[in-house]
Amino acid sequence: MPWQVFWIIVQIITIVQGCLKCSNDAMAIKQDFRNRFLAKKLRKEPDQKKKLQRLLDNVVDGLSHTRINPKKYMAVIDELTLGRIAAHFKRFVNRITENDFQDGQLFNEVTWGLQKLVATFEEIMPQFTKLICSNECGKLIYSFINCYSCQTNTYTCIKGIYCGERRIQVDMDEDLILDCALRWHKVYHGVKQYRFFRVVNGKQQLMASGTDSFLVKKEVNHNDTGRYRCEMLDPNGEPASRLDFQVTVLTPVGKTTWFTRPHLTPMEGPFALGVSSREPPPQEDWTAWIVIAVTGGLLSLVVVAFVCYYRHKNKKDEKEQEEEEEKENEEKGENEEKGENEEEGEIEESESES
Repeated sequence: MPWQVFWIIVQIITIVQGCLKCSNDAMAIKQDFRNRFLAKKLRKEPDQKKKLQRLLDNVVDGLSHTRINPKKYMAVIDELTLGRIAAHFKRFVNRITENDFQDGQLFNEVTWGLQKLVATFEEIMPQFTKLICSNECGKLIYSFINCYSCQTNTYTCIKGIYCGERRIQVDMDEDLILDCALRWHKVYHGVKQYRFFRVVNGKQQLMASGTDSFLVKKEVNHNDTGRYRCEMLDPNGEPASRLDFQVTVLTPVGKTTWFTRPHLTPMEGPFALGVSSREPPPQEDWTAWIVIAVTGGLLSLVVVAFVCYYRHKNKKDEKEQEEEEEKENEEKGENEEKGENEEEGEIEESESES
């Protein structure tokens, strides 16, 4: 049995504390919930208050005794997992304090919430333990928090620097992407640096270096066929993993090479390398003419629509004017005819009187 495992088991047996205690925020929330909220809410029921306070203490302090599985204890935790547990505990407390639970309902809600906390802890911890020495190759440095002393310790798991070779085929004039990231790199403690090399006759020619885990080489040609290498460096600048790439550039059927690509010299800097030297001759840009044509067409449509509307309106006005004139003429004729009839009637009357 490794001495680290023996030391962990001894601490679990002899000390009663929990990983959640290493979160200052979680402990502040716990104390406020225990000593203020429960004390005020259950001041008339001291027995139930003591029972809930004791249950809260036992669950939080007993998380360190929770087995990941029947053969594994838990005595360490990483910062990310501790933050997830603390966030769950905070949501549980907020749910209780924001709702006006009374008497037996309050007791049931607190009990259920603490059971859920333990279940969440048991669910998350196996995911965390998979990260321990999860590197298939290379040198993994990871940082853990001791659940009892709350001190942060750094551990190293070494399984050889070389992580194999990947074969990549890429069509000519396409972009070559070299991805140096391995699954265990995301849990690596400290700042990671990456270096990319072109290997020619056994010698490494530096292409780029930085914090990005991938390299993009623009529009490759047959001269880019060959071996490449990437290294991930630890905080001390020493290689923590090494990955080789055997790249083959293929000639697509039906494609034409316009002119040769100049040789790229090794460089440091951004991981997007090379400006295209294989682009076809420039073509005319018809964008401006298209815009002009579309704009002119729209203006013509507007003018034609306006003219048609204007003519239609004039014809309508003329027609209405003619109708009004005809109506006036008819009224005038009717008045004249009425006047003549009246005159004739007057003449007849005067003749009869005489």
